[in-house]
Amino acid sequence: MTSGGPISTVARVLRIAGGVYHVDDATTVVQASLRGRLKRKDSRIVSVGDLVELERVGDEMRIVRLRPRSGALSRHGVSKRREQVIVANVDQVAVVVSVTAPDPDFLMVDRLLALAALSGIDAFLIVNKTDLAEPALNAARPGAGKAVSGKAASGKASGKPAPGTVRAPAGRVRERPASGDGLEQYAALGVETLRTSVETRAGLTTLAGRLAGRITVLSGQSGVGKSSLLNALVPELDLRVGEISGRRGRGRHTTVASALYRYPAGGYVADTPGLQYLALWGLDPAELPGGFAEIAATGEGCRFADCRHRAEPECAVRAAVDDGTIRRRRLESYLRLLGEAEQGR
Repeated sequence: MTSGGPISTVARVLRIAGGVYHVDDATTVVQASLRGRLKRKDSRIVSVGDLVELERVGDEMRIVRLRPRSGALSRHGVSKRREQVIVANVDQVAVVVSVTAPDPDFLMVDRLLALAALSGIDAFLIVNKTDLAEPALNAARPGAGKAVSGKAASGKASGKPAPGTVRAPAGRVRERPASGDGLEQYAALGVETLRTSVETRAGLTTLAGRLAGRITVLSGQSGVGKSSLLNALVPELDLRVGEISGRRGRGRHTTVASALYRYPAGGYVADTPGLQYLALWGLDPAELPGGFAEIAATGEGCRFADCRHRAEPECAVRAAVDDGTIRRRRLESYLRLLGEAEQGR
């Protein structure tokens, strides 16, 4: 190999820190920098999870080309109206929520599931810290459905149930549920749900098998136990974990940037910062129902094909909310995201 000549190795970006890209070429992890041309274009063009091509310049490795992405979790940047890629080339998203400490943020769960569905990425729910739940909530729920793939939710063929086959059970819920209450709704909607506890190791064997051979993003609000779960499955990671704030009942940020880690059974797992802010990127209002399977299915019965389910006459979705078939909070989540999409956020 001649100095400065291109090499055929393709590597995956594991983490980015201080302008240094830590990349995995399937044999070892090396450090690389961006080639001047890419850096001048936009230093944020390369993200965690990306596949890149490398070139050796003297003793340094440089990223010279970005391979096309097969899927990415993206959101609006907080300070600028631009795309912020959370993780690229994702196979599946594990939405982590705790039964308590902190209490479930249902709007965040709805957003993450919608983001995965609209991105064509499979998603499942991890209900963590079951050791802190009341016995009735800690028991495994029978009849949990299979995962609703993002492709199925957006109307693409995937071999899994189409949105039209998903129905929420009848019955109303309290507007302000108690800790952990209401999490069963996602299994009823067809979202695969795993119940776990790092303390008792409940559900960890099942979760370990679910992660094998795939690129998985663990995402959710701060303090739900994402890093603790990864430490339990891959102890050598020794990720930093934090405590819950007693004043606000929220988790403290311990993961400050997205990072990929090799998973012993194949594939990678990604730990992401606790998401207190998540505005979906490039969201088309007309496509939003694809992120809410029961709303998409029921909306087919609306009088108007372009019904937004706000105050239109003969809206089948609002009627389903009134009779308890669809949870009112799910419609509220949908309408909030719809408003953001219409404002071009």
